[in-house]
Amino acid sequence: MNIGFDVDGVLTDIQGFNLRHAPLFFKERYGRDVVDGDRCDIRDIFDCPLDESIAYWKKYMLYYLICEPARKDAKRTILQLRADGHGIYIVTKRVFSCHPGFKGKLARFLMRNWLWRNGIKHDGIAFCDNDVPDSKRVACLERGIDILVDDEAVNIDAVAPIAKVICYDASYNRECIGENILRARDFCEVYKSIMELSQDNIIK
Repeated sequence: MNIGFDVDGVLTDIQGFNLRHAPLFFKERYGRDVVDGDRCDIRDIFDCPLDESIAYWKKYMLYYLICEPARKDAKRTILQLRADGHGIYIVTKRVFSCHPGFKGKLARFLMRNWLWRNGIKHDGIAFCDNDVPDSKRVACLERGIDILVDDEAVNIDAVAPIAKVICYDASYNRECIGENILRARDFCEVYKSIMELSQDNIIK
């Protein structure tokens, strides 16, 4: 089977990154405290305007893109899935990755470099437009993705009608339930779910 993995929120813990770094930034610069720590987007966490969110990411974006490590067991799980004969595809809406010019080239270079440094071996990358809600559905159709591992509700809802989706559990996606949607709390559970789906596919 072909399996797609999201990056921000699945291979990395972007919510954890924000909750580690943003509170001090917003407290010192804007006098803001966390409003909703169960969310992922900075604007939701601090109920702040777009310009403040942009200021935060201007300070921390490169640090996140370069230094934030892959989640525990992500590398091992993906290596095992490839050894099991599955195709592994990175399906990401990483910011700027679809932009023309220097920003886009840099975003794609940093993504590939991060995957290499973290030992995330793959058979291809789909850079999806962050401004198009169903861009991951299109990417999954084009690459024959059988299972997508994702954390964002809009992507899960878009892909579930055409492929199985493993929702990587987070406080901001608990409403994602329905046909074709499974849930995993870590990469051990991701692997277990894929093995069960693979067995079901063989039986059918």
